[in-house]
Amino acid sequence: MGNRGAAPSAQPYREAVPAGLRMKRAGFTVAVVLGILLAGAASGNAQTPEGSSMREAAAFQASLPAYEVRLLNQTDLGPVPALEIYRNGQFLFRLPLISGLDSANAHEHLSDIRYHIHRSAGGPGAAYEIVATAKSTLWTQREFHWRLYADHLEFDQAASGDGKIGRCFFFSDGRPGRWDKGESDGGAWNTTLMADRYWTPSPNHANQWEFSIAEPQSLGFGPGREGSEEDFRPARMTGLFSPPPLMLAFHRGGEWATIGIGTHPGDYRFPSLEYSGSRYAGAAWWVDYLGYQTVRSVPGGEFRSPVAAIHFAYSALDALAYYTAWLRKSGFGTEARYPDVRWYHLPVFCGWAEQTSTAVPKGLPPNSESTQKNYEAWVAELDQRHLPIGTIVIDDKWQKGYGSFDIDQQKWPDLKGFVAAQHASGRHVLLWVPVAHTDGLPSNLCIHDQSGKCVAPDLGNPAYESFLRKKIRYLVQTVGVDGFKEDWVWAPNAAGWPVPPQLAGIEAVRKFQGILYSETHRWKPDAMIETQTPNAAFRDSSDVLRLNDVWYATRDVVGMMRERARIAHISGWPLVDTDNASSTTLESWWQYMEAQPSIGIPALYFVHRTESTLQAPPDWMWEALAGIWRDYIATLPAANTNAGGTGESHDEGH
Repeated sequence: MGNRGAAPSAQPYREAVPAGLRMKRAGFTVAVVLGILLAGAASGNAQTPEGSSMREAAAFQASLPAYEVRLLNQTDLGPVPALEIYRNGQFLFRLPLISGLDSANAHEHLSDIRYHIHRSAGGPGAAYEIVATAKSTLWTQREFHWRLYADHLEFDQAASGDGKIGRCFFFSDGRPGRWDKGESDGGAWNTTLMADRYWTPSPNHANQWEFSIAEPQSLGFGPGREGSEEDFRPARMTGLFSPPPLMLAFHRGGEWATIGIGTHPGDYRFPSLEYSGSRYAGAAWWVDYLGYQTVRSVPGGEFRSPVAAIHFAYSALDALAYYTAWLRKSGFGTEARYPDVRWYHLPVFCGWAEQTSTAVPKGLPPNSESTQKNYEAWVAELDQRHLPIGTIVIDDKWQKGYGSFDIDQQKWPDLKGFVAAQHASGRHVLLWVPVAHTDGLPSNLCIHDQSGKCVAPDLGNPAYESFLRKKIRYLVQTVGVDGFKEDWVWAPNAAGWPVPPQLAGIEAVRKFQGILYSETHRWKPDAMIETQTPNAAFRDSSDVLRLNDVWYATRDVVGMMRERARIAHISGWPLVDTDNASSTTLESWWQYMEAQPSIGIPALYFVHRTESTLQAPPDWMWEALAGIWRDYIATLPAANTNAGGTGESHDEGH
């Protein structure tokens, strides 16, 4: 089955099934409507595939270059048509042919399932298409589409009617329960997983990439599942890539298959892709529109779901590569808008760990140490060590309010002068900023909850966008900063806020990041926006991807950060900021400092000692680090590329 590119092989049944043949199944009708009923692999293997239902002959089966499928009109679990997926003889999934679409306040039930199968006449498109319909308790019309390509499958669903949309399910009609059917209509309506483990592209603070299929997973900005202080769950402390690629890679016996989703930019109107974990009644995936998206009985008012795709591979990263290529080909991602610039690659000093190691022993918050006086002293000390710093990141909290973008004049009396001094030394300066924060934001630019609390900026309000753009312009054009480093990325994941549907969920982050990116580059085309969003929908508003924080208990920092970097590269970011291992031990920190140039942009976060163990590097480490960085800089291209040719250019290096 590894014969990629070969034509699909199928042959007709010996006896055609009459159109409209109906089979009574446990209280409701399943209708099979086939123009031409196709089945059978040309290999001549007539045995029932491993793990399949023995009581039900396949209504359709086909062998394609990357996988095999069998369509059953029912299974032992119940009277719901199901598609079984095989890879090189390994049974991987049994998927119900249709999936549920809840409203904001009611669960959908489906019945009277009908389907027909089309075979392609050839060409690069789908070899087969399966179109199903069903009666719904919520919507006036329901349709489900499967497309079987040579190397992958696609599924999406559509609905017409009137109402607000809640959860849109994939390969399920509801979340299964741990001990019962839960919110679904039973095991026949959910996915049966034969894989034993899965890999996630979303890093966590346990540094765990693989999970049992029983473990749930949230990809994006889903509900908090981190546990409590007493019930500590570092494997569920995600958000380091936010959002990550919206896919999981399942494997069994060396065979890998992804389940991931994509839609057109502008339609990511949900906070996350959720995976239930495999439970008593099976598994489910869903996105939650939280009532912001509506269906209307008017032309163009129908709902069409994101597309779910299943790709096949030989490793986790191979699976991610197939998924990412599909996103781009399908128009579900974006492309970089500005070219790479040499100064992006130069070593970084960010003061966060120095702020922490200075403040915490004194019982002070780390952000209290983000002052001009401190940063000037720290930079001077790094100069004495001959460290060739190219970029300074001023971390939390240089501003009065996280959301106001106003300079705190008491802590930074002359930020413009500090930036000018760094430019004179051949350096660039970035400011750390959280995404869509409300701290310091005028009330008239807020979204308020029912209690009157400001819970988010009003991203749909032209006055907020004008406010934000004015602040960014001042910092870039007048103060002279060279860009921003994003952090604390979040999206609304609660219902009932006065949020327009086009700015719900992930689209809210895209909106904020788009404003930050476009306004910064408008006034300085060679500026840098550094983000933690390795999702293809964000490539057009991000220059560099940061690998993000390292948890205190991490020891194999190098291996863990290499994996993060590989995910970023595959997802479309060739250049990554390595961040730092300052929160671990001195030994782990030094191992990572040595490895950084082979991973991405080298970065240093402290001047005196590590963040949690408070260990000070000996002089020889500082001397060695200066040499490592000089050798790294020597490998960079000599020319500096100014994006657009109008940005401010400085001599890099020191």
